[in-house]
Amino acid sequence: MYQWNIKEFNDRQVNKISRNFNIPTVLAKIFIDRGLTSTGSINEFLNPEKQDRHNPFLLKGMKKAVARIKQAKMNNEKVTIYGDYDVDGATSTSLLYLFFQKIGIEAEYYIPDREKEGYGLSKTGIDSIEEESSSLIITCDCGISAIDEVDYANQKNIDIIITDHHTVGDNLPDAFTIVNPKQKDCDYPFPYLAGVGVAFKLAEALAQDFKVGQNFLTEILDLVAIGTAADIVKMAGENRILVAEGLEQIKDTTNPGIKELLSITGLANSKHISVSDIVFRVSPRLNAAGRIASASLAVNLLTTKSNVNAHQLATHLEKLNSKRRSIEDKTINEALVQLNSNYDTEDDKLFLLHKKDWHKGVLGIVASKLIDKYKRPAIMISVDNNDVGVGSARSIPGFDIYEVLSKCARHLENFGGHPRAAGLTVSDENIETLKSKLTEIADEQITKKMLTPTLNIDSVIKFNQINQRTISVLKKLAPFGPSNMKPIFVAENVSVSGIPRIVGKNHLKFRAIQNKIVISAIGWKLANLYEMLISNRPLNIAFVIEENRYNGMKEIQLNIKDIKYAD
Repeated sequence: MYQWNIKEFNDRQVNKISRNFNIPTVLAKIFIDRGLTSTGSINEFLNPEKQDRHNPFLLKGMKKAVARIKQAKMNNEKVTIYGDYDVDGATSTSLLYLFFQKIGIEAEYYIPDREKEGYGLSKTGIDSIEEESSSLIITCDCGISAIDEVDYANQKNIDIIITDHHTVGDNLPDAFTIVNPKQKDCDYPFPYLAGVGVAFKLAEALAQDFKVGQNFLTEILDLVAIGTAADIVKMAGENRILVAEGLEQIKDTTNPGIKELLSITGLANSKHISVSDIVFRVSPRLNAAGRIASASLAVNLLTTKSNVNAHQLATHLEKLNSKRRSIEDKTINEALVQLNSNYDTEDDKLFLLHKKDWHKGVLGIVASKLIDKYKRPAIMISVDNNDVGVGSARSIPGFDIYEVLSKCARHLENFGGHPRAAGLTVSDENIETLKSKLTEIADEQITKKMLTPTLNIDSVIKFNQINQRTISVLKKLAPFGPSNMKPIFVAENVSVSGIPRIVGKNHLKFRAIQNKIVISAIGWKLANLYEMLISNRPLNIAFVIEENRYNGMKEIQLNIKDIKYAD
């Protein structure tokens, strides 16, 4: 059950924006909540333009990176793009690989094996790259914490350009140069780019010297949209501009691999591809490669020029995704058994679970599902035959898991990530010590309020205010994501019209009525609230307003997030 937080606004400010833009007050509140209070800021937000992208040379290290790549081209050096194995890493790698093909640089790509090498730059990978006679490595979506590995490459006279977006530690690798908007003294105005966003800025900078036209940069924005959406970064500022343009490009993509992904996910003929479509339909197929097999398969798909090859690779990824779901189900069942045997799910504030030979590829997904269920930070660790544990950590708002892991650094072999998601490597003999230290920090920092999930409500709304004009304004707020989530509304004193149904596994479907106006509603995974719908008591319902398209027809639909008794 959520704690509802209905936001409060200055009525005078709300009425002013409502009048100036001729929109209902409930929608004016949405603009104010996003910090859009002037005509200029609102127009800029509703009409993101490519001219609003920032100069790539504002990124610290960019000039040096461009100069080194130009030198590689002049000397006919072999370049290797070294990417992470998730969707952000695969799209970053694919983008630079395609761009280097365009400007005539001989490039290869290398994606580490999740099982054998773990996250990020590895000495094994550097050895393999040395054998291929590459003299320059460009990392994508990784490398910012690879101090020892960069030193190892330097000893072999291999230059490394790091392009990354992860949190920067106190010590930086001794790379040829680093391009990361989060590093100190970087003048870049927007530090929240995804890894693929940083890779795109490198391509933008290089395009100026290599006379690459805007058309090609526009063509590769489909990769930027997929990687940025999948990495769940802030959907604001330049990210929102890049994703908005990229989603438009996806609809007319010339990339054979992306075409096959859209076909296999049922999106091929969609005129309204959204961030949610990328996150829940496209991304899992690409991620399945790195989780179950090799992420190189995803890069192969995104860089192939052959329609036949693209079809074969996409079909293979679909099979891997099915296999991933099966492994995930088995792992979460084992995790729940261990969790309920070792933890009090009411009183304990953090869960750390570990087991021999859990599949490393599903640890992050399972940790996320544990958070969905228990609203506590969760760390899943798989221990291999060499007694090395590789783990994924997921956290809740207010508990910065990267910062917490940094306080436990002496118990870890390696770690990296974000405030809400991180990866780690730990010796088996240190797991219990790590668990004790993490529990201690969680007990100190996590409050009862933090453990109660909050549903932030943008506004109370009446059914007579929900119409096509409302839908039209809400569409202009897209693309949605962190920092620009779909607005959540509450309708009060609502009744249920007719008999509600449970559809699928555990979804609610019903028709809601308020003052004689009836609107269809769907509640995904909310079958546990069925009794409330048949109670004959007035209800307050929290929802997102959507358009349901089916068989060529469309209707307004409420996507239910929570229900409470009105009385």
